[in-house]
Amino acid sequence: MATAGSIEQPAARGRGLDPFRSTWRLLTNVKFALVLVATAALVGMIGVVIPQLPAEMKGNPAAQSAWFALREQDFGGFTRPMDRLGLFDVYHQWWFYALWGVIITSVTVCTVSRIRPTVRSIHRPQRNVPNSYFQSAHHRASFNLPGDVEQLESALRRRHYRVERLSHSAAETRLFAERYPWSQYGTFVSHLALIMVLVGGLLTTMAGFDRTLALAETSGAAPVFDTPGSGQIFIGMEDAVRRIDADGNIVDFRSFLELRRGDEVVNCVATVNDPCEAFGYRFHQAAFFADLARIEITGPGGRLLYADVLDFNAGQTPAPFVTVTREGVPVFEQAVPQLASEGDLATSVLTFAARSGVEVSFPVAWQNANGRMILYVDDGVSGLQALEAGEGAAILAGAYELRFDGVAAVPAIDFRDMPGATGDVVTVQMPEVEGGEHQLVLAGVDDVPLVLAPGQAATTSTGYTYRFIGQLDGAGINVKRDPGDTFIFIAVILALIGLAMTFYVPRRRLWARIQDGRVEIAGIAERTTRLGRELRLIGAELGSKDALLPEDEEERW
Repeated sequence: MATAGSIEQPAARGRGLDPFRSTWRLLTNVKFALVLVATAALVGMIGVVIPQLPAEMKGNPAAQSAWFALREQDFGGFTRPMDRLGLFDVYHQWWFYALWGVIITSVTVCTVSRIRPTVRSIHRPQRNVPNSYFQSAHHRASFNLPGDVEQLESALRRRHYRVERLSHSAAETRLFAERYPWSQYGTFVSHLALIMVLVGGLLTTMAGFDRTLALAETSGAAPVFDTPGSGQIFIGMEDAVRRIDADGNIVDFRSFLELRRGDEVVNCVATVNDPCEAFGYRFHQAAFFADLARIEITGPGGRLLYADVLDFNAGQTPAPFVTVTREGVPVFEQAVPQLASEGDLATSVLTFAARSGVEVSFPVAWQNANGRMILYVDDGVSGLQALEAGEGAAILAGAYELRFDGVAAVPAIDFRDMPGATGDVVTVQMPEVEGGEHQLVLAGVDDVPLVLAPGQAATTSTGYTYRFIGQLDGAGINVKRDPGDTFIFIAVILALIGLAMTFYVPRRRLWARIQDGRVEIAGIAERTTRLGRELRLIGAELGSKDALLPEDEEERW
């Protein structure tokens, strides 16, 4: 005879902890799903509200230190603890990856757990319902049937229902009908799309690469990665092109690139919408720069002190655009760069060559008055004459007519610590001149500003030589690798298919009971649908006088 202890042991083993079952139940628990969603929303909000460390600063200790110094102005003593928690780089923390992995696992488990009951519901639907269901169903109809059961079956089949007669006798006939049962698989397609989106996003975050490089023509090839190695890719800008139509509209940007990894070289063209692909990466045109200048500076002893591309970084200064004509023929047509300043006046000299080859000059100055530029021209006879841009903004100076056409934006930048500078800052400008060429104007390297044409050099009184090699075009090239984009592309297609199946071909199930010439129909559909009205319209189509309700009659007409 078994003892009490021997009887309780199997029961204790049956109640033992099953880690797999417990984990499965947790992952399919609705409350746990809500916790995951709330946590993901909180993390996303943190990543939006709290500034995130820019990707280009990673691996640059000096840049990171400067960035965190700015953050300390906002968060004070909490900055370092927040950094240790990863709150300034939320989307690249291990706990973010872990949260994403749990969400993916939870959605997958929930989807898998619904496969068996859904398949059973589609292939082995409930064919019989109790009599009480015909009075309690949300979607139902009841009406007299003028004809026979076959007419009702035909009406349902015309609406794409598959009709099955469950029983038939003189007292009662029962029918089961369903339409588009396979559309219930649309929920699985939609869930699969969600899983693909989550997986794609995780792959993009963990294994993706995204960096934008500013490249100038004729400059040396730039490395893509901060860390050298056999997989390093170098990008060289062969030509950056901006195409303009006859009306002056920009119609195209493209860059001709030379890509090199090891001994392998690839030449390709990158545009905004049509990137080139090489070595598993995509190279997009992300920006275009026309404000680059190559400059060389040599010291008094002839030693090269500076040879690089000067990027104006979109810096600009306003300058008057002036047209000078003689007998209707233009002799000068360009922006006048600022050479000096006197108080709030910008001063310069408008210089051009006369027909005889003699250089003609007019001192000019301008200032901003109430948001408008006023140009002053000294014609050498009447003194200063003021002009405002617009119709009739012209003066006569001897044989020449000077017209103030408007305000031009001239690339300009303050260059600190330039070799040979007479002060702390050298102002560099690069106005466009006739023929589409550019001049380089340097103020602060000698007693008077230097004005250099492309290829021209000038030596200052202190022995420094400045050479303007020429204006360069450049482009911002976005280098990207996104292993998750294929997943996301497939997810979008699956989501569209799943939504179309769910909303455009929804599943319908009907049960009908016919007794003494009266039909009772009950159906299953979304509560927001109007299946009950559809059933009553079937009765009206069959000739029943009592099928429609008053509201059905109103909507019908």
